Amino acid sequence: MDDLYVECLVEKKSGMSETVIKGIAYGATVLFAILGLSSFLFLLGLGIMLLVDFLLLPRLSVEYEYLYVSKSLEIDSIFSKQKRKKNIEYDLEQMEIFAEEGAWQLDEYKNLKTVNKDYTSGAEGINAWILIVHNGQDIHRVRLEPNEELIEAIKTFFPRKVCRKA
Repeated sequence: MDDLYVECLVEKKSGMSETVIKGIAYGATVLFAILGLSSFLFLLGLGIMLLVDFLLLPRLSVEYEYLYVSKSLEIDSIFSKQKRKKNIEYDLEQMEIFAEEGAWQLDEYKNLKTVNKDYTSGAEGINAWILIVHNGQDIHRVRLEPNEELIEAIKTFFPRKVCRKA
C-alpha cells in the first residue's frame, strides 16, 4: 500500500491581463509584418515579436499537475499543454497539516513565517486546501486545489493531519 499513485490536473484561469497581453503581442507581430515590407528595422522588430510569440506567450497558459506517489507530492507546471517544468517536490513525512482553507486547525499557523506558494486555478469560489510542510530550512504554505481522490490518498497515510472545514 506504500505505492499509491494519484494525479490531479488544475488549469489556471486566464485573466483579462493575459488576454490583453496576447492581443497586443499578436497585433504588434502583424503590424511589424506589414511594415516590414518597407524597412529592414521593421523586419528586425518582426523577428523579435515572433520570438516573443513563440517563447514567452505560451507561458501565459498554465496548468498545474499534482502527482502523489509514495508519500511525496510533486507539483509541475505545464505550459500550453506542451512543455513541462517541475516546480517542487514535497516529502509529506515533513507535513504539519493539510487542511481545507478556512479550517480552524490552520489558525495556529497564521503567524508562522512561511514561504507562500499558490498552485491553484485562481478562479473564484474554488475549494482550496492549505499544505503546511517543512522544506529544508523553510516552512512552506502551499495553496492547492486537489480533487477528492488526492485528498483521500493523503488522508490514507496521514489521517490526523488532514482536516476539513467544520
